[in-house]
Amino acid sequence: MCEAKDFRQKAAALVTQMTVEEKAGLVSGFSMWETRGVERLGIEKADMSDGPTGIRKQLDYYDIAMDESVQTVCYPTECCLASSWDEEALFAIGQALGKTAKLHDISLLLGPGVNNKRSPLCGRNFEYISEDPYLSGVLGAAYIKGVQSEGVSAAVKHFAGNNQETRRLTVNAVIDERALREIYLPAFERCVKVAGADVVMAAYNTLNGDSCTQNSRLLTEILREEWGFNGMVVSDWGAVTDDAAAVTAGTDLKMPGFPADPERLAKAVADGVVPEAALDKAAVNVAAFLLKAKAEKSRTDWGTSTEDCAGNHDLARRLVAESVVLLQNDGVLPLAAGKKLLLVGEYARAPHIQGGGSSHVSPYCIDSPLDCFTGAGYRVTHIADFADTGALLKAAVDCDVALVFAGTPEADVSEGFDRAGIALPDVQNTAISALSATIPTTVVLFEGSAVTMPWVDEANAILYAYLPGEAGGSAVVDVLTGAVNPSGKLTETFGRKLSDNCASLFFPGIRDTSFYGEGVFVGYRYFDKKEITPLFPFGHGLSYTSFTYASMQVDKPAYRDDETVTVTLSVTNTGAVAGKEVVQLYVAPVTNARGIIRPAKELKAFQKTTLAPGETKEITFTLDTRAFAWYDADVNAWRVETGTYNILAAASAADVRCSACIEMQSTYIEKKVISRDTLMGDVWELPQGRVFLSAILEKVKASGKTGDTVGDDEAYLKMVLSMPMKTLILIGLPAEQVDGFIALLNTEV
Repeated sequence: MCEAKDFRQKAAALVTQMTVEEKAGLVSGFSMWETRGVERLGIEKADMSDGPTGIRKQLDYYDIAMDESVQTVCYPTECCLASSWDEEALFAIGQALGKTAKLHDISLLLGPGVNNKRSPLCGRNFEYISEDPYLSGVLGAAYIKGVQSEGVSAAVKHFAGNNQETRRLTVNAVIDERALREIYLPAFERCVKVAGADVVMAAYNTLNGDSCTQNSRLLTEILREEWGFNGMVVSDWGAVTDDAAAVTAGTDLKMPGFPADPERLAKAVADGVVPEAALDKAAVNVAAFLLKAKAEKSRTDWGTSTEDCAGNHDLARRLVAESVVLLQNDGVLPLAAGKKLLLVGEYARAPHIQGGGSSHVSPYCIDSPLDCFTGAGYRVTHIADFADTGALLKAAVDCDVALVFAGTPEADVSEGFDRAGIALPDVQNTAISALSATIPTTVVLFEGSAVTMPWVDEANAILYAYLPGEAGGSAVVDVLTGAVNPSGKLTETFGRKLSDNCASLFFPGIRDTSFYGEGVFVGYRYFDKKEITPLFPFGHGLSYTSFTYASMQVDKPAYRDDETVTVTLSVTNTGAVAGKEVVQLYVAPVTNARGIIRPAKELKAFQKTTLAPGETKEITFTLDTRAFAWYDADVNAWRVETGTYNILAAASAADVRCSACIEMQSTYIEKKVISRDTLMGDVWELPQGRVFLSAILEKVKASGKTGDTVGDDEAYLKMVLSMPMKTLILIGLPAEQVDGFIALLNTEV
């Protein structure tokens, strides 16, 4: 990777030498996958490719259908890989993709996708990491660091509020400011601030009334001015409808490009529709990206060899084996050697490895679970047809264990449309139940998102493989046979039925409006608040060994919100085999004097650790201010409330193993503007306000002017504090006195 350089200064100097037409050409793509350059100034074009699970370099850059692409290793999809909860794994995949991108002369890889999984119906959930913004941000940042360590830029996507495929090019995502800041933006923020993403991709959809590619608040105020992003903003492919508005708002590069684009944009500048200063900013951002790409290409390892497909296939196999999630196991797994196995379903022969759409790659080779079992010495019978229950039950008589490879049809899992439901085909559910009543049965699911499992209490074991890429078949066999001890954990909550989901009343919206009425209560936050028991909770995943947590402590009992909190605990492998455990740290507010509506707990740290049998390790976490904060949209700031917080160490969102309690003191100084319309409850929160109101309300109550409508003191206070200050005038307090007190409070706050 090139040494850190500021290409922006050189880019800015070169832009001053460009004509308006050249600048307009620079910010308009040349083909489906190429930028333009300015040859006379030494600025070369650059090529791009879809990701994030493989290099999907098109053979024809002018083919809008996006059909044929180069053959390459198909890595596990993000929904699978994220279940590893392992930053090193995400970095490793990113680095491998970066190396391969260089071999194909690719300077920009489109990925990762860090949009939150709001609903299991979202057709593109297989490309996304988690329902939790913290987890999405940490793992997304690791992926970006891996890609960019090889000198290839990564484009974090889709910014922002792109959480459905239904009418995705026109839908207006209506998200309140607090939910936007707490749920839908933090992953992008971390990818920008922590990983230093070179590129951000503006999404198709509209966000709160403004198209994301034409949304100056999103692209300029938040992304650049608040977060300090100084890279390039590229549009999603075909997302720009108004070139002039997009450049003015902060979209730097429109993709794909068409021959008439530069001329039309140059005319908009000449006509005063687009300020030339706005075009200059965009041109500098694109030029800086191109100069960096050119510098990277000058390295000797750029495009000098071919992909090590066999080595990358093995890497994919190792990482998938650590990502698949063992949801349930009564002891039938791992499979003992020499067992007679009944493999059921076509996915046993040809597993579902990836989703459809722009991330679909041409794989190097696909491992078949059927072949892997046969080669491992097991006696195998395979029946592909779920519908022939008689044949299945007849074959089961001569077998020890049934392995059912199930999942929705491949054609139903793709970019471009949302799922119609979350149920498996009826024929699969029927076959699973019938076999479970006859023979020990393990269900292996190849899926892109959560599904319902009506047979959950019947099956002996359930292994969730997600969409594991080309090496998924062998990796699944590694886990089933015990060659690898499973350590994957869910990054989303599985409900028992679709209506358990937070967005079930709102998804996908009415025509071009999608109202995010659940606010911050997404995923496990919703299940906690509604006290719904999930089918499988967020963070859940079993192992062939067991772990205990102990000795949890914090470095001191009380903190100011500008201090970090250090948490330590010990984890012990109490089983007979080596294993890996993901320790999850949640923060739960206990006191809530101001009545802020908050989730019961939120993930704020995690760590994956490897332990030999009987081994104990001490794990340390550090929590910063944001771990305890909520976003106050009234003042546009993150705030920590004074009070008590529990810190929970857990094996899943529903499995808290130990906890510690701390006191937190807020340093935030609230600047309220008090008026006659301010509620007395808000004034009551101020020290001087409480003194004044206490005296006044006692006098009013003693005077009898409230009549007999008030009962005890507590009920009386609740009623009065729900009223505005002007109510004091209505019950007889001189207006001058009320206004004088308001003026006094405004000088103090």
